[in-house]
Amino acid sequence: MPAVDYAEAKRVLNETFSETLQQCSPTTAELLKRYEDALDIVFESKTQSYREVLLGCALVHIINPTVNIRLPYVKQGPTAFNGRTLDEQVINPFLMSKQIPCSKGPYLATFRRNVRLDESTRSGLRDQHGYDAMLIVLGAIEAADNENDKKAFLSCLLKRFIILREKSSIQLSGIARMSVEQYQVFLNTLLHNQSGGLLPMLVTIAVFQTINDQCSCGWDINYQGINAADGATGAPGDITIFKNGQIVKAIEVTERPISETRVVTTFNTKIAINDVKDYLFVYTATAPEDGAYSVAKVYFAQGYDINFIKLSNFVLSTFIAGNVETRQRFTDHMLTLLRQDSVPAAVKTAWNDSLQEVIGA
Repeated sequence: MPAVDYAEAKRVLNETFSETLQQCSPTTAELLKRYEDALDIVFESKTQSYREVLLGCALVHIINPTVNIRLPYVKQGPTAFNGRTLDEQVINPFLMSKQIPCSKGPYLATFRRNVRLDESTRSGLRDQHGYDAMLIVLGAIEAADNENDKKAFLSCLLKRFIILREKSSIQLSGIARMSVEQYQVFLNTLLHNQSGGLLPMLVTIAVFQTINDQCSCGWDINYQGINAADGATGAPGDITIFKNGQIVKAIEVTERPISETRVVTTFNTKIAINDVKDYLFVYTATAPEDGAYSVAKVYFAQGYDINFIKLSNFVLSTFIAGNVETRQRFTDHMLTLLRQDSVPAAVKTAWNDSLQEVIGA
């Protein structure tokens, strides 16, 4: 029996998943389009085993191309592989860890008893239409004979699993109590996840909501969608705080560098025209350039406060100034924000994974 390195399989699967989350290659995009009809049938089938088997076969075809991916039982010959072991050690744990809907195992139910993954198995299956679609995709995977195409097929399937997850309900993890030190580790882990700026935005909103609650500020906190342009909506910042109908503060949350030019542009296009007296840049990466601080002093002399703070420092200083209830309120606000339908499943999973990492430690 050809060897399948399960540790290497896990590495390739997780690496390709991370890459697919960020962007699909042109080859992957072409495969998604070419096999769209068959993939739709497979991923809409009530027989979850079909898509799980395809994922395992695509992975094995990368790890060891001498394997016959139509033979998932070792007794089927010298080129067969152990489909059940692959599923139990690699595929099923992966799907569960990513909170992707999955079965208990395709080789425990649908494909038990030494079946071959070909037309000879069709008659014994309930969803034969779904199986036919699975065989179309399996044949294409089998025909891929270079590393780029093999990995593109794996990415293609993972993209469909990601879409499947987006349509499912992700249960968010909560915790009754964490220390400030634990929160520091948790935030560093959470904000390390790629989210297109959404996680820093949600964290910042939750902090201001917490301050509003704890200090009875009477604020009305408005915020924009992550992809909304401030200029297009007329809002002075990503987050705008009102009291009695008047702007109290506007906040811009950014992962990009803050230069002197950026501060000047922000002043001219957002601060001055909206007469925002208190403007805050919340940044996640490098500190603002010296020129940004210098021009902020100039605007201070004109009656405008422009300040800068690193997000993690902002959160932790709020926690330290508050108490246990402060941290719990922040968690509650974060969970409420994360439960919004517009929040991608990947962001919700990042919250759960980061929390589990801290709790596990």
